[in-house]
Parts: sequence; C-alpha cells; structure tokens
Amino acid sequence: MSLTPIVTEMHVIPVAGHDSMLLNLCGAHEPIFTRNLVILKDSSGHTGIGEVPGGATILGVLQRTPELVIGRSIGEYNNILMTIYDKVLGGKYKGPQATVHKAKTEAERKVLLQPHEINLRADNVITAIEAALLDLLGKYLGVPACVLLGDGQQRKEVRALGYLFYIGNRHKAESLGYLSDEHNQDNWYRMRNEEALTPADIVEQAAAAKEHYGFSDFKLKGGVMKPEDEIEAVTALKKTFPDARITLDPNGSWSLKTAIEVCKNKTHVLTYAEDPCGPEGGIFRAGDYGRIPTSHRASDCHQYDCYRLAANDSLC
Repeated sequence: MSLTPIVTEMHVIPVAGHDSMLLNLCGAHEPIFTRNLVILKDSSGHTGIGEVPGGATILGVLQRTPELVIGRSIGEYNNILMTIYDKVLGGKYKGPQATVHKAKTEAERKVLLQPHEINLRADNVITAIEAALLDLLGKYLGVPACVLLGDGQQRKEVRALGYLFYIGNRHKAESLGYLSDEHNQDNWYRMRNEEALTPADIVEQAAAAKEHYGFSDFKLKGGVMKPEDEIEAVTALKKTFPDARITLDPNGSWSLKTAIEVCKNKTHVLTYAEDPCGPEGGIFRAGDYGRIPTSHRASDCHQYDCYRLAANDSLC
C-alpha cells in the first residue's frame, strides 16, 4: 500500500483587490483586479496553493475539477493534469500553452483580440492545480517546489525589481471608483494612485518604491507613450539611480525598425529590453542590431521563434 499522501480537499477561491489606473498597451487597469486561488490539502496535513488570473471563465472551469483531483495521490500529479485536459478542457495533453480558450461572451471575444489574451488561456486552469500539487509534493519530499522543476534549483535568492507604470488621471474616470490616498504620509501609497506621465513622475515613483520596499533595480511598463519618450524616462531613471539595472517592456508594441532605432547606443541605460517588438519574423534580431540584450516570454512566441531566440541567448 502506497504511503504517498492523497488529496483530501480542494477549494477554489476567487479574490479581488484595488488597483490603480495603471496604463499599458491595451489601455488602463480596472480599479479592481481579480485572481483565482486553488488550495489543496492532503492526508499528511499539508496545504498546497496555486494562483492564476481571475475571471469567471477560469473560475467556472476550476470549479468543475475537484472530483478529478480529490482522492488522487500527489505522486501522480501529471496523470491528474492529463485527466483534466481530457475530461474538462476537451483535448489530449500536448504540453504548455496547448489549449485554446473558447470565448463564452462577446466581451471575452474582444479581449482575445488584444495582446494580453494570455489571461484567458485555459492553461491557467492547469497551472493553478499543478502549482498546488507541486507545492504539496515538495512539502512531502522536504524540498522547495523549484527543485522538482527543469534542472532544479539554480539559486537561493532572486534579486527583485521595482515595477513602474505610467498612471492615468483617475479624476477623468471618477465613476469607476479608483481609490485616492493623496493624504497618506507614505510617498508610495500616495503616489501609486496619482497621475504619472512624465520622466520626472516615473523617477519620483521609483524613489518612492525604493524608499518603501528597498528596490534597487527597476522596470518600466512601456507601450504607452511614444518610444522616444519612454527611452527618455528610463534614461532619467539610470541618471538618478546609476547603480540600478533598468529594464523597459513595451509589450511588443514597437516594430523591429523602431526597436533598433530607439535602443541604439543605449547600452549604458538598459540592462536589457523585454518584448521590444512582436513576432514579426525579427524579434530575435533586436538585441543583435541594437546591441542590447532582449528577453521574450516564450509562451507568446511561435515555436520557430523560440528556437531562434534560444540560439541568440535572448530568452529569460
């Protein structure tokens, strides 16, 4: 008889929190963000947790899976995931990002046309459960979950960066209910809800993040202003924080030509550029021609592009 713990409970919990009017390629963040949590408990008393983007579609699918998870050994987590693919997602298991989300509403169909449709991918259902199962398995074996992945644990610490955003004027959308914290004595809590559209604003936001959290490196979410203006903002960051590693992420909104032009001679400013342009048959070349290292989310690239990116050391 196997002594490997079995899953005894599964809870799917939607959560929400307040967000600022953060700007990105698609517009602005809504005043409320949502996430879906999966909490598993096993017969040994351990708890495993998974977290993925929110939304009713992902939540609805997750709520159909407990009967396929409860009562199964945590050691057969891959078989559990394959069962979910077959019985809930309607397709054979084919690896990461293999499942195409089927829109249920007109709003979802519009979202799927946007660059950030990743939040609606049905693979998030698998990710939530897999993360919770790996959490349980790691606790059973007495190792961090990262030891069970790929080539195993590569480091004990990761240097985190401060994520900076352009922020819209919430007063122009008062009916949406964005929060105000303008009288807070903590600069970070005050500034994260206030308009930030200039390089000076971005530098001030970084200073507040450094003061509150201790960040020494920064990433600016781009794809909002003109490319030249965003380069001006990260240049101002580097000038203010000369020892910081600075990153700019335009979310693939630039053309290859623009990416090369604006990143030229900026090796003293940018540590690397994240997603400077999209999969137009040239994303892997931006780093070579602009002499700036580039990184791309492999999940957003075609398989052929991933091979080319890897060959040029452009994946992170």
